[in-house]
Amino acid sequence: MQTFPLPSVYEALLLVMQNYPDNFNEEKKLEVEALLDHCIRGLESSSEKFLATLFIKAIRKHIGSSTSFEHDENIYLRKFEVSQIELFNFLINEFPFVRDAQKLVNSSIVSLIRGHEEAVIMDIGIGQGVQMLNLLKMLDGTEGLRKITMIGIEPFGDALKVAKEKFSEADLSFKVEFYPICEFIEAFDFSGLKPILSKTSGPLIVNESLALHHVPRLIDRHKVIQCVRALKPKAFFLTEPNTDHFEPDFYKRFQNCYNHYFHIFQVIDTIPSDNRVKDGLKLFFGREIDDVIGGGDHDRSEKHEPAFRWVEKLLVAGFVMVDRFTGLPENIGHGIEVVFNPITGGVDFKVKKETVLSILQAACVN
Repeated sequence: MQTFPLPSVYEALLLVMQNYPDNFNEEKKLEVEALLDHCIRGLESSSEKFLATLFIKAIRKHIGSSTSFEHDENIYLRKFEVSQIELFNFLINEFPFVRDAQKLVNSSIVSLIRGHEEAVIMDIGIGQGVQMLNLLKMLDGTEGLRKITMIGIEPFGDALKVAKEKFSEADLSFKVEFYPICEFIEAFDFSGLKPILSKTSGPLIVNESLALHHVPRLIDRHKVIQCVRALKPKAFFLTEPNTDHFEPDFYKRFQNCYNHYFHIFQVIDTIPSDNRVKDGLKLFFGREIDDVIGGGDHDRSEKHEPAFRWVEKLLVAGFVMVDRFTGLPENIGHGIEVVFNPITGGVDFKVKKETVLSILQAACVN
């Protein structure tokens, strides 16, 4: 798959999006179909056309489609689908943004736990427990460590079952006590953690990776962070995409969305894998694009926010930002630069001038 040429397709897409929401007459719909036809004919050899097709697919949910072209973009895109399990494993183990961000967070957590006999780790959106299992393996053999209490909050019960199996099968030098909690974090009653936390004297470390942006309402995001603060954790790590998809103005949100996924697609093209996996990854992110662009304000779940907005929420809740990270990677390749951000106190994963992902660490003063 070739790298991106100059964004001439983007310019055409920009003109299309300017008609949203009220100016999509039949003539404009024909223009959309013509651009779709142009992109589909070069889909397999141009990441830019692949990306534009995903955006057109999303916008057609709103405007409907003309019958001028018999094809449906779903027919063309369906052949690029890869199973969710395969994509999930690839994202966690091979995709540099996720893989290296989790390594950095895990290394930093390990440094905080060293010297303690016990520790409590709460993972918001634990999924199938891949990051936490890697963390436990990194902690294996830590001098003096006797027990890790793992609290996993996750709305999908099947994922929690997988996580539980992974932890029970792990051969480690310390005891792991796992508490799976099947709940959406914004609906979770944090007071239920008191019996668990009262049983250990070790530090509490809270982690979330790509989870909090799924909390739909700002008021609930503030509430969750305030509830975490009330637990007085030694550290709270947040890993989130750095883009504004909470933006209510459609045209601005489209520009933010395109810029974000444009740079992600550039990285995908550099991954040493076959085109089947690369195209499957692009289709995976296409589902996020479909949500950001094709979904209504009350239906969208991919409401990403820039890092400084998360910092604001943390400060309002009474946290202070911490700029100490262990294991900062020097070079992960793929055109990604990992840099310290003096404004947020966090670490940014950048592609050219675009910050794609940010990691923040917060702590309690008292």
